[in-house]
Amino acid sequence: MSILASLRIRIDNLFHPSRTNADMEDELNPHILHRADDLERSGMDRAQAERRARIEFGGREKYKEDIHEGIGGNLFGTFMQDLQYSVRVLRKAPGFTITAVLTLALAIGANALVFAVLNALFLRPVNVPHGESLYALQRGNDSYIIQSYPDYIDLRDRNRSFDSLAAYNITQVGFDTGKNPVSVWGYETSGNYFDALGIQPYLGRFFQPSDEHGANSAPYVVLTYGYWHSHFQDDQGVVGRQVRLNKHPFTILGVAPPEFHGTLLFFSPDFFVPLVNAEQIDGSNFLNVRGTRAVFEILGHLKAGVTQAQANADLARLAPICTASIPRTTTKAPSHWCVQRCTATSSLRPCVHF
Repeated sequence: MSILASLRIRIDNLFHPSRTNADMEDELNPHILHRADDLERSGMDRAQAERRARIEFGGREKYKEDIHEGIGGNLFGTFMQDLQYSVRVLRKAPGFTITAVLTLALAIGANALVFAVLNALFLRPVNVPHGESLYALQRGNDSYIIQSYPDYIDLRDRNRSFDSLAAYNITQVGFDTGKNPVSVWGYETSGNYFDALGIQPYLGRFFQPSDEHGANSAPYVVLTYGYWHSHFQDDQGVVGRQVRLNKHPFTILGVAPPEFHGTLLFFSPDFFVPLVNAEQIDGSNFLNVRGTRAVFEILGHLKAGVTQAQANADLARLAPICTASIPRTTTKAPSHWCVQRCTATSSLRPCVHF
């Protein structure tokens, strides 16, 4: 018998047991009647012959059970019997039942939570177009991702491995729309941040490198979709409106798409402002100080065909350029950089060379 024919019989027996029983009756009855005919010809009356034939044939129900088991017809019935028995036992011991159910629920929930955390922190890339090719730069001698802004400029302009390198910081400001100022968290980013990641605005536009002309030259802000929705009630006229960040005027240029929550998976910002305006936001100007590490992370997409090992070699080539420019008073110089795949924990993992 073919596999498909066997499967068809099993399914038919599961959903139409009465038809299976009728088929078995039709199969068994001719054998009994044939034996009764033989006994009748030997001189036995018909009623006695049929009774004798049934006795000789043996347990009729036993044959049916054997056939049911052979085609898997008892699986569902056995399962239901076991289920009913289990329910009766558990009802007799409610304390044990509650403990068992809670234990299973906690175990399943804990496993689901662990997998969700592992997926978010280690497995899933940052939610940007082509996230699998997005890598972050890290200092190789101290497993430290924070860089100086001049180092970022050198790495951005002199590397041969990335389509573009962007940078960002995390900052907190007093956000004043003219009513009640609130404290919010956001990103200070390089002018090419959105272009480098391939992000398109939901509303208005993003700031660009062409908007930057030195320190405090780009007083613009981009809102996240969530902040725009919750604090501006989806107002389409928000573009061009002036707000104050730490009492400095900034113009709203646009709104980021709803699916974009920055490049740090466990932190969602409320806004984005240009890094060149960090003095107005943070009160310090680090744009020309190579010895001051003030850029939280540098990241970008590797060029097509460039491997992680090739990118590491390219960054090693640039290390002496940056080291030569660091003041003598600086105790730690970057011996090299390396790249790490961008996930939520890319800033926490040490360099690995391939």
